[in-house]
Amino acid sequence: MLSFTSSVLIPSFRRPEHLRRCLLSLATQTQLPDEVIVVWQADDTPTRNVAQSLVSSLPYVLRVLHCAEAGVVSAENLALEAASSDIILLCDDDVIAPETWVARHLSFYTDATVGAVGGSANNHYPDCSSFPKRSVEPIGRLTWYGKSYGNMYDQIEAWTVREAIDCDHLVGYNMSLRRTALDRFEPALKPYWQQFELDACLQVKARGYRVLFDFANVVAHYPTNKAYCGGRDGDLQVKVFNACYNQSFILAKHSPAYLQFWRLIYLFLIGSVNAPGLIASLRAIQLYRNPHQELRILQSAWKQRIAGWKAGLQARELRSNL
Repeated sequence: MLSFTSSVLIPSFRRPEHLRRCLLSLATQTQLPDEVIVVWQADDTPTRNVAQSLVSSLPYVLRVLHCAEAGVVSAENLALEAASSDIILLCDDDVIAPETWVARHLSFYTDATVGAVGGSANNHYPDCSSFPKRSVEPIGRLTWYGKSYGNMYDQIEAWTVREAIDCDHLVGYNMSLRRTALDRFEPALKPYWQQFELDACLQVKARGYRVLFDFANVVAHYPTNKAYCGGRDGDLQVKVFNACYNQSFILAKHSPAYLQFWRLIYLFLIGSVNAPGLIASLRAIQLYRNPHQELRILQSAWKQRIAGWKAGLQARELRSNL
């Protein structure tokens, strides 16, 4: 059987006690990672202090790096450049990994066609109670016209006995990649970096590798980030407009020529309530009963769609010239 080395990358920002729990869960693995790389960001010295306090007590090599700017993608890329292993594992600092987490990820890479593997998460409220369970499909799919489906969380217990399936993308709180299948995470995406995992997985697939979703490898997730919450509260630039930009960027960057027209139709005329096109905007008017606001949101969303598509085409051309 082939043996692989493993590096776990954890970008951490202002959740030091969550990070402590995550690092301790990695210490109980049946197959320890060869190294864990924590990246603390900007001026977040409490995160740095927690990580450094554990360096000498953990049964694996813990490396603590600093990223001057706060950002998931920049932190992931810093850690990726420093990583020395065959397989790169990603998890969030607010995750607790089960004891077989590393071993299950690595087991799939004995198949030389596999370039990335992911799993689900059971989400928990601050009081540690579980989110409602769901049996929603499809899982990790990108349709021919450009709509992406996630559904990689809070799955019903019965699904954990399912065989792993091929999919198109994964989620960064529980995924791994063959190091030779990826150059870097896309730095041109806007915060909160929605769908950077989709771009990474499309890079993997473009190199001829498969992407798998493993139902049995489930992490416990204690989310605190409200960027992905629905509704119209909060920072719409981050929640809606940057999401529109990133979605358009990724589709322009990776779509074959024969699908580009249809994906533009989807982006501008359909979309979703959280990243609207025209039809989704009409739905949002029904939901939120504020037509003037929704029309302003649609106008700004379209502007971001245009900017993201243009930037994605430029990235596509740059990649083809390398």
